Amino acid sequence: MQVAVITPYYRVREDWFAACIDSVRRQTHPCRHILVADGEASRVAAQSGLEHIVLPENHGDYGDTPRGIGSQAAFDGGCDAVAWLDADNWFAPDHIEQLVRLQRETGADVCSSGRMLHRLDGSELGPCPQSDGKGFIDTNCYFVTRKARSLASLWIDMAKGLHPVGDRVILLGIRAQGYHAAHSPAPTAHYRTSFPEDYIRFGEIPPDGARPRPEVARAIRLLTERVRAGNRT
Repeated sequence: MQVAVITPYYRVREDWFAACIDSVRRQTHPCRHILVADGEASRVAAQSGLEHIVLPENHGDYGDTPRGIGSQAAFDGGCDAVAWLDADNWFAPDHIEQLVRLQRETGADVCSSGRMLHRLDGSELGPCPQSDGKGFIDTNCYFVTRKARSLASLWIDMAKGLHPVGDRVILLGIRAQGYHAAHSPAPTAHYRTSFPEDYIRFGEIPPDGARPRPEVARAIRLLTERVRAGNRT
């Protein structure tokens, strides 16, 4: 199975970005890695030797437009599935291998993994209790096959106010379009969190740099209103 990992980025820390790229290189299942600059190319990306799409301007939508563009390029280029990885996060070496195996065992159109939360310095915080494959799937945990490639267009087509919770829009799209989904609880996606509530959940004081994001709360309210009204994008 030919798999592409899509990484959108904009002004990310170079050491974090380098760790992200290295984690994809170390996958036990070979992957294409497509980097998509959201209006400003990075030196790390330019020197990586990887496929690199540079968009002419920043879209200001949390990487959703470049994520969608990179996914369509992967599918148009013959890939059987795509995964999404933000430039400040990373995968365990067997992340893609486990999801490929899950897809083959279940025949699912979309697969997902659990995720491990990390402090901003990269140290491990603990497994995310929300990432259960039912109520919530983080963007970095998705594995979408060609059969479900229509989900990739949701990154671009969703209403502007929903971009802060785009992963929830994708989950609703899976349900609305009747795709078969399968979940692995193994936390093989590693997520560097800046949400204070994640630290509080583990009994810690949020560090400097971990700040509330009111735009997420607003987007959740908007999404709830649209779902109640029967409009999910």
